[in-house]
Amino acid sequence: MPQIELIGVSYSYRVGEGQTVRALRNVSFSAERGEFVALTGMNGSGKSTLAKLLNGLFVPSAGDVLIEGINTRDEERTFDVRRKAGMVFQNPDNQMVATVIEDDVAFGPENVGIPREEIVERVDWALTAVGMNEFRTRSASKLSGGQKQRVAIAGVLAMKPDIIIFDESTSMLDPEGRAEIMDVAKKLNDSGITVISITHNMDEAAQADRVIVLRKGRVALDGTPAEVFASPEVEACGLALPPATEIARMLTERGFTFDGTVTDEDELVEGICSQLN
Repeated sequence: MPQIELIGVSYSYRVGEGQTVRALRNVSFSAERGEFVALTGMNGSGKSTLAKLLNGLFVPSAGDVLIEGINTRDEERTFDVRRKAGMVFQNPDNQMVATVIEDDVAFGPENVGIPREEIVERVDWALTAVGMNEFRTRSASKLSGGQKQRVAIAGVLAMKPDIIIFDESTSMLDPEGRAEIMDVAKKLNDSGITVISITHNMDEAAQADRVIVLRKGRVALDGTPAEVFASPEVEACGLALPPATEIARMLTERGFTFDGTVTDEDELVEGICSQLN
């Protein structure tokens, strides 16, 4: 059974009396345990709406979302869905509730009645996992944007989710901060946690195992980064190629050859160097 399954999912927003806007249209796909999936698309493509459906914050207007077999429509299982699928939002300040870092990370487990001894263990583990244990007694207001986002991730981790959804979690960060969060995401995925990354950054999407591109609320492309970025549909969806892919394409027009679609800088450098010897 897939860990995540969407079956004919549509979602509409109410924008006025008797008026709606369709954000998602008949979306179906599944994801297996341990996958790293990037969901991308232009603004308004429906990707952030989809993130909230995966976490049970929204319920489909039509169709079903199943998280480890639990239908998000089942109101009695809403907490189970959110425990299994934690979400890290765009602005870490909106997700932090305490001034001291370790108190913030402990907030979730405390509010669901986890025993004190286990909370201490979970806070230690979560802060260590994101590289923030040495900052545990500091005030969150003294942290950089990337550090705050790592604390927000630790707060989600302390709930021991099986899935973590990053909803544009790097979009407000500088390049160093974005790199920090992507490094954490990959380490968590390596530990067995399923990662769903909602992003419009093609460099980030290229680091996933799989890329799903949304266009006007529908799935336009679904495959490995190499498969997706080789498709002319990427630009038709209004997305730029990753810089490494674009450079490789320009070099190909000048006589260079590459083994498949280049998706990152290491592949690009290796391909160029191999032809300069």
